[in-house]
Amino acid sequence: MEAWLGTCLLLCLYGFFKEVRPSEPFLTEYLISPPMNLTKEEAYQDVYPVWTYSYLSLLIVVFLLTDLLRYKPVIVFEGIGYVITWVLLLWARGVGWMQFMQFTYGVATSTEVAYFTYIYAKVSTEHYQKVTSFTRTALLLGRFMSGVLAQTLVATDAMNYHDLNYISLGTVSVAFLIACFLPPVRTSIYFHRQEYIASSEGDSSRRLDEAGEEKRMTKLWFTKVMKLIWEDFKTAYSNTYLLKWSIWWAFATCGNFQAGNYIQPLWETIAPMEETEELYNGLVEALSTLMGALSAFAVGYLHLNWSLFGEGAMAVISLIDGLLLIFLGLTSWIWVGYVNYILFRASYQVMITIARFTFCSILWK
Repeated sequence: MEAWLGTCLLLCLYGFFKEVRPSEPFLTEYLISPPMNLTKEEAYQDVYPVWTYSYLSLLIVVFLLTDLLRYKPVIVFEGIGYVITWVLLLWARGVGWMQFMQFTYGVATSTEVAYFTYIYAKVSTEHYQKVTSFTRTALLLGRFMSGVLAQTLVATDAMNYHDLNYISLGTVSVAFLIACFLPPVRTSIYFHRQEYIASSEGDSSRRLDEAGEEKRMTKLWFTKVMKLIWEDFKTAYSNTYLLKWSIWWAFATCGNFQAGNYIQPLWETIAPMEETEELYNGLVEALSTLMGALSAFAVGYLHLNWSLFGEGAMAVISLIDGLLLIFLGLTSWIWVGYVNYILFRASYQVMITIARFTFCSILWK
């Protein structure tokens, strides 16, 4: 097996296991039921928003740390964040602890950038389209398995909402262990570029005995890093093609996260748990991720001139997604809500996969 394929496989295993969290499709029902006993208002207004703001506030810091620490430590930290999240869900009680749980979940999800960028530092540009497809497909297959397990175990009364969290804790713990075995990355975009490693700064055997000289070299190194970031910033925002995709990426990702974070409260409003014989949250999550995974995998082998067709596809799919969200918010039929959500999530996965390897092909060349 080629080295790049072996690394990609290990990363895919990590991505798969970290997403097998069968308790997530029924998180709202778990929070408002015994033993948690939160009210709907506490769950919707006090607990769920914490993830949104913690995720947003950490993005810039995580981006810099990911590059500084060269990816792998951040991936390991992501695994730790998920483990802490499910420890809190299993054994912590009360609004305050659930807010802290959402914060640790925000920390874990904000570090996901390391999962998607690690592989580009380990393989050559010619493999970017395939590794993007493979890693995203592994992620989505994990979510599919999560939904299937959740729906099957709940529908057959094999487990209740609380017990599902034990499986989630087990799978994210496996993911953490896999992350520890990922091979380290030598270089990164900014802080560890090949031309700026220590051995290229003259005689690497010379020791900096004087504190002043060491401080000067550190300052020089940091200045170079900031200059590289600024140059890339100017290049990116002066490139019309990248700018359009960046704006789309920001809004599309925001819409996807908001829909995912608040879809369960919406379903609970349309079809309250106490008035519904059986919930199909897990099945819907499974179908949406399966469609997304198949589409993302197919994109890896679809050879089109995305610089020519990409913007048209972006416009059409974005318009369809907007209409789906409108119908999703207005409908009083739960199955209409289910179908709209499946189509919305699947179409997002297609476009974000295209956007990701398009960006990386330009920025990492």
